[in-house]
Amino acid sequence: MLVTGAALHYLVFPSSDPGLPADAVVVLAGDPEVRLPVALQLAGAGPGLLVVSAADGEVNAPARALCEAPPRDVVVLCFEPEAPQSTRTEAQAIGELVEERGWTHVTVVTSTFHMARADLLVGRCTDAEVAVVEARPRLSGVQWARQVAAEVGGLGGALFSDPC
Repeated sequence: MLVTGAALHYLVFPSSDPGLPADAVVVLAGDPEVRLPVALQLAGAGPGLLVVSAADGEVNAPARALCEAPPRDVVVLCFEPEAPQSTRTEAQAIGELVEERGWTHVTVVTSTFHMARADLLVGRCTDAEVAVVEARPRLSGVQWARQVAAEVGGLGGALFSDPC
């Protein structure tokens, strides 16, 4: 019961934190139909800078298309995470961008179930303040269960892995 409660709190109903005004809004790869609209709205209303993880794979084609034809209302900066592409390599790339550009606050957009792991890994890779904002996918109960099970494994691996 404790594990179920923790999974619900951290992976299904986490606190979404738009946080302080950000220097950049960063959208992680995957689930672009859900993540990109949230990230574009936040970047347009805030810093005017959207940083896009333009990872490989067909699922990330919309993110790469945004990099090639950015909207007029925001500046789009794209990066490709190093291989093997993962949340960890995205966090490392974000940490490098923060250091290079002198950012002090970043907002990271990712799917609801991925927020805890993204917060942990990006937070390890930068000294900037990190706010993680939810992009809530529409999933069936079975799909939520699959995503939570996969994320428990990913989060467990991240908790016991080396820092950034």
